[in-house]
Amino acid sequence: MGTSLFGGLLSLENESLSFGVITVCAICVLVLIANIIRRKIPLFRRSLMPTAVIAGLLGLVIKEIVLATAGFNIFSTVTLGAIVYHLLPIGFISLCLREKDNYTQTFDKNRIKIANVAAAKSGALIISGYLMQGIVGITLSLLISLVIMPELNPGTGIMLALGFGQGPQQANATGYIWDAARYMDAWGAGSARNFGLTISALGFLWSSIPGIILINLIAKKKGVTIKRNEFEKSGDVNSYSIESPDEIPLSESIDKFSLQLCMVGGVYLLTIGIVIGLEMIFRFSGITFLIDLVPTFWGFIFMLGALVALCTKAILRRLVKTGIMHRKYPNSYMMNRISGAAFDISITAALCLISLTTLGTLWIPVLVVTTAGGFATIFFVRKMCNHIYKDYEDEAFLAFYGNLTGTIANGMILAREIDKDFKTPASDDLVKGGAAGIVLGVPLLFLIAQAPRAGNLWWVTGAIVIYFLILMGYLLKDKLFKRNNA
Repeated sequence: MGTSLFGGLLSLENESLSFGVITVCAICVLVLIANIIRRKIPLFRRSLMPTAVIAGLLGLVIKEIVLATAGFNIFSTVTLGAIVYHLLPIGFISLCLREKDNYTQTFDKNRIKIANVAAAKSGALIISGYLMQGIVGITLSLLISLVIMPELNPGTGIMLALGFGQGPQQANATGYIWDAARYMDAWGAGSARNFGLTISALGFLWSSIPGIILINLIAKKKGVTIKRNEFEKSGDVNSYSIESPDEIPLSESIDKFSLQLCMVGGVYLLTIGIVIGLEMIFRFSGITFLIDLVPTFWGFIFMLGALVALCTKAILRRLVKTGIMHRKYPNSYMMNRISGAAFDISITAALCLISLTTLGTLWIPVLVVTTAGGFATIFFVRKMCNHIYKDYEDEAFLAFYGNLTGTIANGMILAREIDKDFKTPASDDLVKGGAAGIVLGVPLLFLIAQAPRAGNLWWVTGAIVIYFLILMGYLLKDKLFKRNNA
């Protein structure tokens, strides 16, 4: 009986609820194993690779070995895709529902001045980095399609800007749009998502391996001794950070954390309802352009979710201010925990979703684009940080390089190695720049979604180049203005 049950579970289709639950539990176990590996094995501890990335790569290796030897997939691909797709907006919503963190921080006047000036420029630097990666990617994919792979869509190289610049969740979202439009059908169903997720996985490797080399070179130049102690306290949690006087108590008729989850779920449900409403309106209009935008709205639902969350927070604040509501409901500490868990699980699932066996000849553009993109990112970020962040260019370089090859967490990890207590404004600039980049990056996301469509490559590339030049003009205006005066 046990054997038949075991065999029945393995033969379940991906759509099976039981198989989906097993997949979710397996992802959780992978994260636990990866955490042990990172803490106990010095090589991984020194690699600066996030635990979620180690877990995802471990799951990917196990999946591919079992698939090659036994002929079945140990994960439900439908469940993995759902995890990545839905946890991305959940992570953004929880971040946007946060109130200000309950701590105080002092700055000297020079630091405030630097941070205020760099905030707008940091956002422009991040988006110009995406644009640079997009230009490099499109150029290379166009050359590859003209020389050795005519079946390759020449616009697919723009995925570098998402896989490297924004991580696996956004690469998966854009891949969803491309697969719906059948831009990469030559490699089978789901190939666009697979393509983007693979680029993202290699981006994490670029963040970690060259990141270690860059850290040691900078540490040697600055005379900094690097000490990595995984067992240091990460910080103290006090009752005030979880329960401030004007918030609801930790537990009364309902647990406080349950309310946080319900708020996030409610905002996400409202977001889905808005997208469904827009889709109905667009399809009813019969306008081809609007109908073509439907997959784009579903692909970038996380951005709409962030906007709805910000509006919800503003309404809640107004209710408290007018006295209609007497207590604050969102809690920053718990919202941070929700977003952290959402991003960790989704990154692990995204990497497990990669299919090495079905990439086939796509390995050629993947390796070419990511190799060139990695070196281009190092060169670009180094030059720009030297110009923008005069007093802390090394710390800023590591922070923004990590962000433009992985996630904001990678940037923080790299910068912390030579700026242990975050004494420079580099970490602040990265966070503020990321917030500004959400607004500045909206046009780019729509361009990326449309780039592979037949006939769109030239005007999309032209728009990206013009946008890049505008941002570079803004970032380099001081240097250009001085040169003109001279």
